Amino acid sequence: MRRLSPGIFWSRSKSNEASRALVRCNVPISTTNTNTNTNTNTNTNTNTNTNTNTTTHGVHLTEDIYDAVIVGAGMVGAAVAALLGTNRLTSQLRVAVVDVKPQPTRFRPSAVPDLRVSTVTPGSIELLRRAGAWDDIRPPLAASFANMQVWDSSSRGYIRWDARDTGAEQMGIVVENTLLQAALLAAAERNGRNTELIWPAEIRSLRLPYDGPAAGPSDSTGIDSDGGGEGGGFKPPHGLAELVLGNGRVLATRLVVAADGAASRVRQMAGLRTWGWGYGQRGLVATVSTAEPSETAWQRFLPTGPLALLPVRDGYSNVVWSTTPQTATAMEAMSSAAFAAAVNKALRDTSIPNTPGTLTSLLGPMAAFLERLGPFAEFGRNSGSGSGSGSNGFQDPPMVLGWAGGPPRSFPLQMKQAGRYILPRLALVGDAAHAVHPLAGQGVNLGFGDAGVLVEALAGAVETGADPGDARILQEDYEAPRRRAVLTMVAALDGIKRVFEVQDPGFATLRGVGLSLVNATGPVRNGLMQYAMLGQA
Repeated sequence: MRRLSPGIFWSRSKSNEASRALVRCNVPISTTNTNTNTNTNTNTNTNTNTNTNTTTHGVHLTEDIYDAVIVGAGMVGAAVAALLGTNRLTSQLRVAVVDVKPQPTRFRPSAVPDLRVSTVTPGSIELLRRAGAWDDIRPPLAASFANMQVWDSSSRGYIRWDARDTGAEQMGIVVENTLLQAALLAAAERNGRNTELIWPAEIRSLRLPYDGPAAGPSDSTGIDSDGGGEGGGFKPPHGLAELVLGNGRVLATRLVVAADGAASRVRQMAGLRTWGWGYGQRGLVATVSTAEPSETAWQRFLPTGPLALLPVRDGYSNVVWSTTPQTATAMEAMSSAAFAAAVNKALRDTSIPNTPGTLTSLLGPMAAFLERLGPFAEFGRNSGSGSGSGSNGFQDPPMVLGWAGGPPRSFPLQMKQAGRYILPRLALVGDAAHAVHPLAGQGVNLGFGDAGVLVEALAGAVETGADPGDARILQEDYEAPRRRAVLTMVAALDGIKRVFEVQDPGFATLRGVGLSLVNATGPVRNGLMQYAMLGQA
């Protein structure tokens, strides 16, 4: 054995020069070797025959003991694996990435960009660089944007940001989810010395080394209440966590990372509850062609929810529209031309609602007076005044010509939080820990933030000889900082959504005045932009 750090040893099998697990010397491990037949195909993926059709990509190892098993090979799970492979302290850990379906490790761009995309902030771009995936993602495969314009359909207020105002070249990029995932999985496979990608593999049960299922708040209410915990009453004798696959294979690990989405089975098996609420809306997404390419991210707040028009590769754009289920269903059935007309109307309609409300008599006169003062006097743009003046003047979005590649699709919108992000030998990341409204495109950035903080926590544990699955380390170095960051962002996003839902004319006018004041005050406007560009909350 070769000592790597206090309490950590690297062991090698006499019968196989491939690496085994890193195991703490004070954790007793009982294992038996599995007889395995391997056949290498022309794609260099190693097929591991254990009386199943499971395919294992990477190094063949004779013991199913791991330092970390990541369940879910989506963007966030792949980011955790890639970061573990590039961090000098964690690169020798034995890691498995498990998914129920085969996942892409190579991106093959289609003629028209896929309609599921993510907005990635400069903070997350830096994480992609650290993960070794940026060179496979950077433009022209992704589309960068240097400007962002947000405006209100119920008032004349708007804010327009320009990255050059802060000395930056871009505010972020918009990239297809399939590209992010494939690039990160490829980086994990390339840089992780002992990383296996295992699929298709269903998780039959989870066994954690604690008595009985854990739970979040006992009065948890909302969308669902996960609980029960398959295998929750069974304590593995060696003190590690165990994942039992559908084929009967058992993976013992020092840490399970649940990255299997908002409906996480691992979270349910662990007995962790969730709280939250549905928004009664659906997010409609589509790839569209426009009259001219754009380097601006556009977002208009409508009475039914925000509508975003984002640049994507090859001059196309992407629509993300939060709307009612009835409207979403109707638009999914529209022809390309009819859909374009609906989007253009929503983005360009200049009429401002004037339905009397309870606040109008109190706020209306004051708001109207403020709107006529100083910088607010220019806001005739909702009456068709053109593009405004200066880099922060209002501009009209490009005309949408129609959907491309396929009709729009929609998905339900919700806010969902796990009561706990960790248990002994378990950490939740990404949507398994928190799902948020897409209005600011922060979902994947929050998940990347989870990945970065978790890997740093594990690196610290390796450096000091501590156990990466120790609940105290996971709570102090991962859960506590991420919960603060995520809940702050959740409160901000939910607050923005609810503020723009109010359609009383008096309140809407004051809201427009507030937007206009921010736009006219450079330091405030640029400060908000810099906070958003940091990403990862």
